[in-house]
Amino acid sequence: MGITPPDTGDLHVSVEDLDAAADYVERLKQYVDDTIGYEMERIKERMKGDSSNAQAVPNGTPFGAYEDARMQWAALTRSTANMEAHLKAISSKLAGLKKGTEDIAKAFRDAEARNAANGKQIERLLESAAPPPEAGQQPTYPYPA
Repeated sequence: MGITPPDTGDLHVSVEDLDAAADYVERLKQYVDDTIGYEMERIKERMKGDSSNAQAVPNGTPFGAYEDARMQWAALTRSTANMEAHLKAISSKLAGLKKGTEDIAKAFRDAEARNAANGKQIERLLESAAPPPEAGQQPTYPYPA
């Protein structure tokens, strides 16, 4: 029992669709890299804070305000680093998706070019072939039907 190809239903994809998808993915990657990256930098700047303006730490533990602040700071730093790692991963996956989409579009174009070349060759063969016999005449091939 072989693996059957997926049923795509009425799905028709043109090379233009693939080009548009690659452009969209590139814009999405730019958004992740630029806009969200910029916001992450702003968050890290704000995390530096204002050390001359001490504030009470919410959800305090019995270790005292300084230890609470250190623990919360470590958690915030960790989560910020995780977020940056996720953004980098998303960006690289989008780059891979764009490359794959462009490769598929190239394969479509190559197949279209081959089909066009084959069509031209068939036209040349048909033009150079002997014309068919008139109705009722003897066929041009030597064997009876």
